Amino acid sequence: CGYTEAGAMQFFLKRVNDEFEYKQYLPNKTIKKKGDPKVIDKEISGLTGEKLLEKVYEILDRHKDEFNRCKAILIEDDLDGRFHGKSENDISTYKADIVKRVRDILDNQQMKVFLLFASPEAEAWFVADWKHGFKALYESNSINDLRYSERQFFVHQLKQYIDQEVLGEYANDIEQYGFKDCVYYKLSDQLINVIGNDIKDYLLNNSDNAAYAKKISESRHLYYSKKLHGDRMMKSILPDVLEGQCRHFFRPLYYELIDFQDDNSETTE
Repeated sequence: CGYTEAGAMQFFLKRVNDEFEYKQYLPNKTIKKKGDPKVIDKEISGLTGEKLLEKVYEILDRHKDEFNRCKAILIEDDLDGRFHGKSENDISTYKADIVKRVRDILDNQQMKVFLLFASPEAEAWFVADWKHGFKALYESNSINDLRYSERQFFVHQLKQYIDQEVLGEYANDIEQYGFKDCVYYKLSDQLINVIGNDIKDYLLNNSDNAAYAKKISESRHLYYSKKLHGDRMMKSILPDVLEGQCRHFFRPLYYELIDFQDDNSETTE
């Protein structure tokens, strides 16, 4: 229930299966006054885990008739290490309990329920599809105080730094990232610090290209904000790329949603 998903999740889901319309209920919209940045109602902004589910259940109960005219319910959330140390049976039971609760609320045991988990967070998707995620963001003309060659240099160095200094052993299995020595490290916080500070300091002290390092350190646009950048990348990343990189949680849902069809639609032999 954050800025990354607001207004962009439907666009992303359409890229997975465009046979359906996706209506977003939570957050159903952002609030924006003329001249001010968009904001999400403070009562729901950032909801995740059990608090998010309780809000979902409340909305489902309040609009039963409307939801029962839908083909499916899809709940998306960041895992933030929720399944760390859990067995496959534990995870299956957790998912089954959510599906049962949704169906019971709607008095509809046939309702299809999709559970889309970003692990550990949606930012993992932006790293996994680097070309259309962070690379596209920081090579774009919106970074207008750097030349294209300088932006390319920054993106190349940033990818190496994230893989080595942030992801480490999880560089090729990003959905498993989060815990180091029993301590959970939030990926989005790590990326905010790396992009805004760490990579710049590293380049100033270690890069062979001092001129580029200086320009990068002085850029006013090289930072990461969920509010400003998350939805942009959500609209640009490709689900089929994530399928190859995020195999534990995204891949199963990806194929489940791709295969989902409208029972009332006409088929041709």
